[in-house]
Amino acid sequence: MNKSRNLLIGITSSLILLVNTVLLATIMIPLGIIKFLIPLKNLRASFTKLIIKIGELWIEINSLWVINLHKPNLEIIGEENLNGNSWFLSTSNHQSAADIFIVQYITNRKIPMLKFFIKYELIYVPIIGICWWALDMPFLKRYTQDQIKKNPKLKGRDYKKMKKSLEHYSLHPVSIFSYAEGTRFSEKKHANQKSEFKNLLKPKEGGLAVALSNVNKIKELIDITIIYDSEDLGFWNYLCGNIKNIKIFISKIKIPEKYLVETLISSEELRSDFKLWLNNRWKEKDILISENKYRI
Repeated sequence: MNKSRNLLIGITSSLILLVNTVLLATIMIPLGIIKFLIPLKNLRASFTKLIIKIGELWIEINSLWVINLHKPNLEIIGEENLNGNSWFLSTSNHQSAADIFIVQYITNRKIPMLKFFIKYELIYVPIIGICWWALDMPFLKRYTQDQIKKNPKLKGRDYKKMKKSLEHYSLHPVSIFSYAEGTRFSEKKHANQKSEFKNLLKPKEGGLAVALSNVNKIKELIDITIIYDSEDLGFWNYLCGNIKNIKIFISKIKIPEKYLVETLISSEELRSDFKLWLNNRWKEKDILISENKYRI
């Protein structure tokens, strides 16, 4: 009986998510195209704010079906740290596609809408890819060492494109979000990395450093830690409402001023120091998870 009920919840969740995405995309995409054609920066910024309102509505509708269909038991600690219409850098541990719904749910309309670093190839995902583009998500296109070796002109081009995509973020408050681990946690990845952390992959400072180097109004880091009680963190299992108990810890940390400089990305010494600072944050996060994890 429970399996049939969970299957019905999964199908219903999928349909609502699909309809919500398609309907709001029909409004968002034309506005994004109009914004792209407007030459004036300030007017484009106004269109961006309107498109963000639509994005916030998408998150709110998703939150409604998750809360009412899944009825999750959410324990949120530090929610008072999500306040203010300012510029933030944000990060979280990463275990599941469900993470995105959770961080959007807890931050929606409390701080500026999260701008996720997205792999450039994902712009071609039907409907949602162009919605990300309309929402001004920063697309990250990386070149491998082999590609650079074959074509030396590619060296530094990925950073130049990223810098261009971030330059207009100074026009209105934003929350730039980067998964510092770079990929979802798995025991196999953890073993391959020989990670020093019990519950986390090694953090990568690149995305965070790029944001700090190019958006000089960022002063604080919103650090989110998510703990699930389920071993199956697959997206379908989440849609079926099987991931019930979730602990969420939210910290707001003042970023040391020495890292709030344009040279953070280019100075090897400063970037190494920033990596050490991030590593220390990860040690604290690892202890937090160990002390609060569910006994499955």
